[in-house]
Amino acid sequence: MNDPQASLPLHGLRVLDLSAVLSGPMCTALLADQGAEVLKVEPPGGDLSRRIGPAKGDMSAMFIAANRGKRSIVLDLKRADHLQVLRDLARRADVLVENFRPGAMARLGLDHAALSADNPRLVYASITGFGQSGPYADGRVYDAVIQAVSGISASHPSQASGEPMLLATTVCDKLTALTAAQAIGAALLARERSGRGGKLELAMLDA
Repeated sequence: MNDPQASLPLHGLRVLDLSAVLSGPMCTALLADQGAEVLKVEPPGGDLSRRIGPAKGDMSAMFIAANRGKRSIVLDLKRADHLQVLRDLARRADVLVENFRPGAMARLGLDHAALSADNPRLVYASITGFGQSGPYADGRVYDAVIQAVSGISASHPSQASGEPMLLATTVCDKLTALTAAQAIGAALLARERSGRGGKLELAMLDA
C-alpha cells in the first residue's frame, strides 16, 4: 500500500522541535502537516501548554492542536548525557526550532555555531518576543504583551469604553508560527541551491 505521507512536500525531512507553548510548536505542526518528521523535545515536567485550558489527563486541547503529527522525547538539558542525545539528534536533523530566551541555547552549547559545525546543512530557527538584543530582549513574553506593544489591542478598542482590548485569540503566536513556517520553507529551498543551512531569527513583534 502506498504511503500517503510520501506525496507530501516535506516528506523525508527531519525537524527537531525544542520550542514550547505555542508559536514554535504551531510552526512545527504546520511542517508536520506538510509531511516532515517532527520530534518534539520536552522537559521532564512536559510542555507548559499541556496544563493550559481544557484537558484530559496531561493532554490539553491547546497541546494537541499545536503538537499534532509529532513524536515526543523527554530530555533534561541540565544533564550532560541528555545534552549529548540532543546533539546527536541535531546532527541528523534538517531543521531545528527553538524559542528559548536569547543566550540560553549558547549557554547549553546548542547555539547555531556549535550545531552547524557538525551539521552544516541544518536550518536553525530561533523565535523570540523582541529579538536577540535590545532593552526588552530578556523579558518574558506572552501573546498579550505583543498585542499591547504592537498596537493590535489599541486598534480593537472596547465599544463601551474606547479602551484598548485584547483579541480573544492568540493572534500574535499564530502570526509568528505562520511567518516561521514560511521562512523555514524558504531556507530549505535556499539550502537546495547552496548546499548549506543557515540561521533564522524571528521576533514575535516583527511578525
